[in-house]
Amino acid sequence: MATLNTRPSAGNNGLLIVIVVAIIAIAAVAAVYLMQDNRSSSERVGDAIEAVPQGLDKAANQLGDQPPAKNVERNLGDAEKKVNEKVN
Repeated sequence: MATLNTRPSAGNNGLLIVIVVAIIAIAAVAAVYLMQDNRSSSERVGDAIEAVPQGLDKAANQLGDQPPAKNVERNLGDAEKKVNEKVN
């Protein structure tokens, strides 16, 4: 009679971990890119006013919906300002 080895090898465990980490990373990136732009009207106007020195076209673009990556960048900038205010 032949016996079956049901114990997974160490190589398979490593591959499984890599696959799980890759799936989690893909899900995180997808979540960021599927976020909606939920800025208030005052935030949109404020962003447009800040962009006026760069040109009126860029300022006008700030009034519309922004891509999710821009929202993340803006939120990180806001968080940095808050941290700097708390530290100083």
